[in-house]
Amino acid sequence: MRTKKVLAWFISAALFLGALTGCGAKEETKKEQPEEIKGRFVQTQQQLPDEWDGWTAKQLFVSDGRLHLLMAKEQGENLALQEWEYQNEKFTDVTREWLQTIAIPAQKWLDVRLMEAGDNTQYLYAAYTDSEEDSYKGHLWRSDGKTARDITPERWTELNEDWGCYEVINGIAALDNGTLLTYSGLSLDTLSGEDGSILKSEQNTGNYYDDNILSDGENLYLAALDNGGGVNSIEKWKGGESNNSEIIPFDRSSPVGIEFCVLPDGTLISAGGDGIFRCEAGKTEWEKLLDGSETGFALTNCWCIGMAALSDGSIHALFQQENGSITLEKYQYDPDAVNEVTEVLKLVAVEESFLLQNAAALYHREHPEVLIELEYAYSYNDKYAGKTLDYNEVYQKLNTMLMGEEAPDILVLDHLDMESYAEKGLLADLQETVAPLEESGEILANVTGAYVREDGRRFTVPMEFGFTFAMGRDISAENMASLKTLSAFLEGKQESYLGAQTVEELVDLFYPYFCGEMVSDGKLNQDILKENLEYLKKIAKNSGVVEKHDDSNGRNGHAYNEWDLASRVKLAFDESTGFNGSMFDVAIVDFIKGDFTAFENCFVPSCLMSVCSKSKYQDTAKDFVRFSLSEAVQGTDYYTGYPVNVSCLEKLSAVDRSDIAACTEIEVGDGGSEIFNINAYPQETADKLMALCRQLDRPVVEDAKIREVLIDELGSYLDGSRSLEDTVSRIEGGLKMYLAE
Repeated sequence: MRTKKVLAWFISAALFLGALTGCGAKEETKKEQPEEIKGRFVQTQQQLPDEWDGWTAKQLFVSDGRLHLLMAKEQGENLALQEWEYQNEKFTDVTREWLQTIAIPAQKWLDVRLMEAGDNTQYLYAAYTDSEEDSYKGHLWRSDGKTARDITPERWTELNEDWGCYEVINGIAALDNGTLLTYSGLSLDTLSGEDGSILKSEQNTGNYYDDNILSDGENLYLAALDNGGGVNSIEKWKGGESNNSEIIPFDRSSPVGIEFCVLPDGTLISAGGDGIFRCEAGKTEWEKLLDGSETGFALTNCWCIGMAALSDGSIHALFQQENGSITLEKYQYDPDAVNEVTEVLKLVAVEESFLLQNAAALYHREHPEVLIELEYAYSYNDKYAGKTLDYNEVYQKLNTMLMGEEAPDILVLDHLDMESYAEKGLLADLQETVAPLEESGEILANVTGAYVREDGRRFTVPMEFGFTFAMGRDISAENMASLKTLSAFLEGKQESYLGAQTVEELVDLFYPYFCGEMVSDGKLNQDILKENLEYLKKIAKNSGVVEKHDDSNGRNGHAYNEWDLASRVKLAFDESTGFNGSMFDVAIVDFIKGDFTAFENCFVPSCLMSVCSKSKYQDTAKDFVRFSLSEAVQGTDYYTGYPVNVSCLEKLSAVDRSDIAACTEIEVGDGGSEIFNINAYPQETADKLMALCRQLDRPVVEDAKIREVLIDELGSYLDGSRSLEDTVSRIEGGLKMYLAE
């Protein structure tokens, strides 16, 4: 429920000033075309051997100046490993005999890494679950001629009594001198490459990016994290010594992770969704080599397994696709290549989105002449760091854009008031773009059609949607499907179903389902308001209303939620944000042997995309909207909503989720706890979720001012000290000036 209404005066002021600055005809002058500039990095995809069918890529690295890959394949109960080298324009198997003598059990959750010292001695690190102890444990071998010698440090084999597990190695790298550095949550250790003995150990007081210890042969490089989990610097440990380090600043972020690699001379390469960057040895500035939209790093339907750079200036990245296949991309400077981009469109959104990132990158691949630049007010890193989104700052920034020459071409209107933008002529009509897709059945008209106005125009379309997942025990899906049926069911029940609620919590739970109907043409519909307040009072009577939570419920000052369905409450609500995002809620329902439904048949829109009427690239922007609704973009489950594309909705419902699982403990009714497993649900459940999506018929509506007045006035009505008529009158009075605007 993200839609937040915004006062329209910001936009009015912007339009007024924009009109003043736009008065008067300007004489057009013919400008000479700029000279074509040659030379840029380009991306190509490298051919992979047919022999790799059935094999899994585990590592990409450089040895003796050449590109190497470590491949793995299940053979019976064990894992076979092969090392391949790129030479003479093709990959060749260069696996040494010692590697084939190691017996590693074939497991899904396996970490494996091949390393090499300056004298060509190889080391293999592998971490997997020991079948006898059922514990995850690290192992280390070194090449000894044609055989492997186990040099696993003794400490790795000792169970940590405090943690109940073995030491987990988060990163490992080898130096040319034959020593290895490892780091875990407890320590930073230097190991002998001869026998694995610990030569030096110090407490780990830093916070480093997992699996990103880099070695240039002489020095080590560790990516240091800030408190929010983002990389803020690279620590270069000269000679592999932590007390002899220099700091290389790093101020970039990526929601899907950042890859690093290092060349023998110490030049660093980083890559993420915003592009590929280079920091030359001895310097601290990062030079952008290629925009992220031209690389696989911007795509969220694949992930990078590893990256490596060669001395010829080429950079290579290995990606695994959702279907399990792998691709190898090469990025290299071409002195004759020119920039093909002739149109640069700006897309402005309040919150960062994987869908938008994917759409922009894929569209650029289909249309190299078009680049969609994404600008967010609130990034994933901001969210993970616990930063608060300042809407006033967002509005002010948008006003500045509207008043100047920086108006965006595409707006994503989550959290913004679409109606006020449309009324001021800021948005272009999307009817001709979206209607044909609805008529052909390509997209869900029950969701997208909700934005068609009475005059037949529409100014926005959601790319995704969710719904409120009502779940409970000892209550049928029908009885928790709406305010009306829920209030009727709870009336007279002695046991509280939701558990105690504050007035604010009750308002937030239920007002979005009648907020859009209680106000029409600037007037309060008293009948609608009265009807829903009566429903709300019955629910509140069953729940119990408290001024605030004293934490006696163990929820840190909050109400009970779905975690308490197995113990303290019988009803809870959550937002269903896609087939993957619903796995937890479905697992809870199965655990309590309950039921679920979509509350009020309302959907929660997300990625509400519009085209700015000031854009000089309106046709391209509208085509981008169309493309964002296609299978190319909508076919990935981003954990942020269901796709509006019908074919993608059906395909995602049938996806095999057997590799997604979690296990934890949950409190049960007798005060004890039980193991709670979150596993893939059956197709029957996926079909039910899809059927609920097809029957949704209206969006939830939120309004900050209406919410504020309801919270202020409902307490006395819910506790019986004020009549319904008086309460409605006071709410109307509180909204009088607001509605008049």
